[in-house]
Amino acid sequence: MHALDRPVRPIPNYKALHTPCAFLGHPPRTICRFSPRKRHSTVQSTQADTELEQPTHRIPQDADSVAQQALAACQRAFKAGVRRQQLELLLPLIGATDIDDWPGGVRQQFKAVLPMVESILQGLKGMPELQGPLQARIWDQGDAVGAWLGEKLIAVVFPTPETLPQATQAAGVDAAEGKLALLINPQWQPGQVISDFGFGAKRRDCEKFLGAFQDVYYLRQQRISGDEILVLRSYPNPWQVHLVKARGGDEFIHSQETKPSYRELEAILKGIHGSSSSQTWAQRLRSEFAFNKDSLNRKN
Repeated sequence: MHALDRPVRPIPNYKALHTPCAFLGHPPRTICRFSPRKRHSTVQSTQADTELEQPTHRIPQDADSVAQQALAACQRAFKAGVRRQQLELLLPLIGATDIDDWPGGVRQQFKAVLPMVESILQGLKGMPELQGPLQARIWDQGDAVGAWLGEKLIAVVFPTPETLPQATQAAGVDAAEGKLALLINPQWQPGQVISDFGFGAKRRDCEKFLGAFQDVYYLRQQRISGDEILVLRSYPNPWQVHLVKARGGDEFIHSQETKPSYRELEAILKGIHGSSSSQTWAQRLRSEFAFNKDSLNRKN
């Protein structure tokens, strides 16, 4: 039996979730990782950086910590009345190669996210308001869209624009009716000229449904102009930006109340002395050359 063809582990004291995970190995649409590539650059804090307040939350160091941090954010949001919650979980790399972070495609990503989702659901079902059985379903094998459905709680993993009608029906029309709905690692790109949601009434219906969701938990790694950063948000706290250090660890460099755009992140990094983004193109090229040479030496 393939690792993804096993039943989902049962949640204690509740009906077991049995997921027929016969997913095909399509390439993933998003790449997340816990092991950022190291590069040689000395990042020095400016005077403005030293005056930053300490981050509300630290960057978790493993998948279990990510799941627990996300669970705590979901619980806080639920108690505050937020019934439509969106999560972006940073996935641990499993079976990565030098060429491809996810050689097993979406099947491999689902294998990585499954224990994290189980942990979050188990914790949520421990709340008196959310107790009850969950039934697991596969909505789209090709894109690895999985759903857990109950009377008080639903969760959809890797939702796509094509599965939004099912998610809308499962969540219910009234966002205030009490049912908690989770969208975990959605597979669409908002704000594009050609929307993933199509045109006309279909697009309006999708955007209306998604407009009720809040980014309750978000942890994503990005590479911008040679800099590795981590963006974190854990409800109800501000968005945090952390710069991954060359020799391990991270540095908290910025926080704000709204989700930072790509251009905002570029501007933030350009203001950090010693970052790749603050260098000229020639300096950046030399830094990249040194990084690639060091990577080859480590492999040999």
